[in-house]
Amino acid sequence: MQKVPLLIIAGPTACGKSDVAVEVALRTKSEVVSADSMQVYKYMDIGTAKLPLSQRRGVPHHMLDVVTPDEDFSLAMYKEMAQKKSLEIGKKGKIPILAGGTGLYIKALSENYPLEQMPYDPKCRSELEQEWQQLGGPALYRQLEQADAAAARRISPGDKRRIIRALEIYRLTGVAATEIQQKARQDNPFSPLMIVLNQARHQLYRRIDQRSQSMIDEGLVEEYKSLLDRGFSPHSNAMQGLGYRHCHMLLQGEWGEGEMLAMLQQDTRRYAKRQLTWFRGEKQAIWLDNSDPGQTPDAICRIMQGYERWKAN
Repeated sequence: MQKVPLLIIAGPTACGKSDVAVEVALRTKSEVVSADSMQVYKYMDIGTAKLPLSQRRGVPHHMLDVVTPDEDFSLAMYKEMAQKKSLEIGKKGKIPILAGGTGLYIKALSENYPLEQMPYDPKCRSELEQEWQQLGGPALYRQLEQADAAAARRISPGDKRRIIRALEIYRLTGVAATEIQQKARQDNPFSPLMIVLNQARHQLYRRIDQRSQSMIDEGLVEEYKSLLDRGFSPHSNAMQGLGYRHCHMLLQGEWGEGEMLAMLQQDTRRYAKRQLTWFRGEKQAIWLDNSDPGQTPDAICRIMQGYERWKAN
């Protein structure tokens, strides 16, 4: 099976991924597939930092505005939809560019993570929780060693959550999670190249602070009010995203405008830190500095050089 090349442009929020992805897409005549867990929602533009149409410069963007804020949207749904769209782009002779900062979305698509073959079951999970309490963690770890020795070598004997999850998969399917994952990697329709953009921390945090202020100036609170006017619950998952839950606190009188801005900046910096931690775990990723996104950054030139070498292989 000939694999479809998949160029991934990832990184923390506010590092300039969207603009770089557009520039690379223009140079390669490609299309962009978003990997952002908030940009899938309609009517949520300012708080999710969706690139305006004018800044997309004619480059097709996919996986934006696919569900309303009151609809459930899962990782499995994302993988199915994004995989279908990326394969369609590949069939046209183009290379899909997966751009975003939601690490789990990127991993699910680029590694063909077998979500549909690794089921969840509340009853099974509850039974395993009870066994952990009654028999103890070491007993369940021994079960894991017998069921999935490779997983046992990766998982700490005290990691209750991962031990129970691995045993849950084995009991529900009769197959070790490691075996399922290995088969999925073999069947992966994509050949991924991951580029992670980053900036010096002080610069990234400054950009985050500026973006937070810009969101408020551009009408984030008004966007949130319009969502409420459309009938969307402030307690839905979508409305718990960065910026939107901060608007809720402001309108409830819990925070003043200054406090809302400070908390939004702080929480976004913390989110960026978590993103960086995630991407550091991606051993195959190529890290590039994007400290000068205002001009044609060196990162784009280096991406294009790597792209040409990768394409040739």
